[in-house]
Amino acid sequence: MLVVSAGLALAVWPQVTKIVLARSVAALGMQVVQQIDVVFDSAARTLADVDASPYAACSPQDRRLLRSASVQSKYIKDVGRLSGPDLLCTTMLGVLPRPFAPKRQPFRLTDAMSAFWTVPLLSSPDTLGLVVAGGRANLLMDLDAFRVPPPPGLHYVIELKDHPAALVIGLDKRGVPAYVDAGQVPGFRDGKPFCSARVPLCTVVVVTPQALANARRRAGWLLGIAAGAAGCCLGLGAWVLHRRWAALPAQIRRALANGQFVLRYQPIVALGASSRIVSAEALIRWTGGPAAPDVFIAEAERAGMIVDVTAFVVRTVLREMRVLFDSRPDFCVTINASAPELRDGSLMATLNGCWPAGLPRRHVGVELTERSTVELPEIVPALRQLRELGHPVYIDDFGTGYSSLSLLQHLPIDYIKVDRSLLPVAPQHDGTSFIPEILAIARRLGAGLVFEGVETREQADMLDIPGQSIRAQGWYFGRPDTVEALRHAIAAQSPGTG
Repeated sequence: MLVVSAGLALAVWPQVTKIVLARSVAALGMQVVQQIDVVFDSAARTLADVDASPYAACSPQDRRLLRSASVQSKYIKDVGRLSGPDLLCTTMLGVLPRPFAPKRQPFRLTDAMSAFWTVPLLSSPDTLGLVVAGGRANLLMDLDAFRVPPPPGLHYVIELKDHPAALVIGLDKRGVPAYVDAGQVPGFRDGKPFCSARVPLCTVVVVTPQALANARRRAGWLLGIAAGAAGCCLGLGAWVLHRRWAALPAQIRRALANGQFVLRYQPIVALGASSRIVSAEALIRWTGGPAAPDVFIAEAERAGMIVDVTAFVVRTVLREMRVLFDSRPDFCVTINASAPELRDGSLMATLNGCWPAGLPRRHVGVELTERSTVELPEIVPALRQLRELGHPVYIDDFGTGYSSLSLLQHLPIDYIKVDRSLLPVAPQHDGTSFIPEILAIARRLGAGLVFEGVETREQADMLDIPGQSIRAQGWYFGRPDTVEALRHAIAAQSPGTG
């Protein structure tokens, strides 16, 4: 019976491999299409709001409205005012010296929206962007809005439906969405297309040899168990067992038990004449894991395991940073918090259960993640309690849509972390920078500022404003690294700056 079952398993192995691979491809394709719809639904709402402006085009009131729309939208980089097809002003460039007329015709997205697929940006002609236009306004879209973490071995690109173009939106070498040459994407022409029913865009999922090998291994595992069981009922049990062990929550649980998670620390610098590292953000990483942090953290929340993940983060921070905390009384490490653990009190219980006697609570700050503000009324009491104990509270990703001023004024916060999308890539000399507006918001709320995504000396210099206490975080100051690397960077600071 065992020999027969094994023979049957070998015979159907290729078919089972195809099924396993097809399911993975379809899952990624549907995720990307769903994200495309979410992005353009958001763009349609923003355009409707901006088109309804009662103010004269590009007047000071109108530009304030455009800025507000840009700050509050999650998926756009810039908002422009149109007169017919001509561009009059934008939030980043201000009022143009003369109207800019597009040199090509847009393609129709919906009855109310059209788009330019790869248009050279006025601020940087060598850079291409996706611009979506409505009746009286247009939006420069953030290509990062189309990011969906793919499983190992699968890739995707986004292309126009019925409008073949040489350039498609894909993932660059860093895994960041960007325009790439379709002809340079291996396997693109043989990929599986999935198209949106709302806008004329499709994603093409590309299978690499790694994905095929992964599917073959999964299929072999399933069939091997089924063959060994030598029966339909036991085969079904093997499938259930596989699902239990292969599911991401089970892998997360095993990774916690086996020490596969580690922390990396990204420095946060206080800008000034002697810029110095004053804090750091603790970021969890999965050594050899099958998913990126945003994927496995979201899955841990969904599966009710985020408490265990947070407990690991808290214990590790307190263990690895204790010497630094003792030697630097004001040094703070921030950890990310989610709505469920704020709402049910588990975060507080974790902190209380792990906290060593005699260590001030100010050494660990709590960052509110984007998903956490969905249940604002339930989490505000927890935030107040954290602050009363001494934990600084940070609001993360300001400017990505959810963290509007109307929400911030109800939150007990110490710091606002400003999303990189609001940081100009070069100095703005025409008064169009968002930085003064953000400074005014912080003063109104009595909160400090941390600008994220600082990657160049020019950006750091822009933020080093006399008389302002501003902190910054980004690759220019240091990438996420080990605790040893952080200690070395702090020790390397000149005397008086540490």
